Amino acid sequence: MNRLPSLLAALLSAALTGAAGAQTTQTGLPCAGTTVTHAMGQTCVPKLPRRVVTLEWTHTENLLALGVQPVGAADLSGYAQWVRVPAALNASVQDVGTRQQPSLERIRALKPDLIITTRLRATQNYAGLSAIAPTIVFDPYAGGSQLAEMRATFQTTARLLGRERTAQQVLSNLDARLDRVRQDLKRGGRAGQSFVFAQAYTARGGAPTLRLFTGNSMLSELLTRVGLVNAWKAPAQPYGFSEVSLEALAGLNTTHFLYVAQQEDDVFGAPSVRPLWQALPFVKAGRAHALNERTWTFGGPLSALTLTGEISRALSGR
Repeated sequence: MNRLPSLLAALLSAALTGAAGAQTTQTGLPCAGTTVTHAMGQTCVPKLPRRVVTLEWTHTENLLALGVQPVGAADLSGYAQWVRVPAALNASVQDVGTRQQPSLERIRALKPDLIITTRLRATQNYAGLSAIAPTIVFDPYAGGSQLAEMRATFQTTARLLGRERTAQQVLSNLDARLDRVRQDLKRGGRAGQSFVFAQAYTARGGAPTLRLFTGNSMLSELLTRVGLVNAWKAPAQPYGFSEVSLEALAGLNTTHFLYVAQQEDDVFGAPSVRPLWQALPFVKAGRAHALNERTWTFGGPLSALTLTGEISRALSGR
């Protein structure tokens, strides 16, 4: 049986701990909205906030998926480059700085009634953000199923914004896509085949490096949902991938090798690597599948929808 529904129920019940009046605010007054338990504590969120600032791309995407434009978001240029989803930011959305160091001054000037961020980004500035507006902090890397966490975070955000029906439709669309891809792979004789998914790049020190996605990553869970088996059996990692050298390629025993590499950083095409690459069984068999160089392997349900479609096209040769 699929464990996602029970995991989601547990995550959601932990996140939304009460309605109006169930908790008190820092001033001692009853909470007039919803008290949210999150990675940095408890926060009283006003009823149906309209001026929302997002400080991580996933949460920017989540708002757009719900039909809500943030008043401000972090790193708009990076978001536009990497997060290729069928929902666009309006020109009115203000850039509030980097995800690592957002500008408190810019955020304050927008007069938000809710700020959404992640634990990875908020450990140093949570107090400053909370002094501006109610701030909730999600932690996608706390352990466990990253796919379940993605869905629960999306649904929690939807409840706070009064967009539950929209969230249900978005997740239903994702589930329907996964079911279609699973059936397509089954008809094509690919059900149960193994895969390894990699991001290939040159590290700062100049060494070619692979990120191989582990079984706890959202990406791996999506591919498992469509009937494939992750051949990279390394232990679960906090961010969902292991970083290894190119020498690890020789030890991979997989039917399919799916990978993302930048055109200007063609790790596998380098003269020193090409002989090793061309000798690999999955390369010889034509089962090394290059995805779009801007493939985004993280994010929310729209990113998951896009990623599933790209992988399906790669495996089917379209």
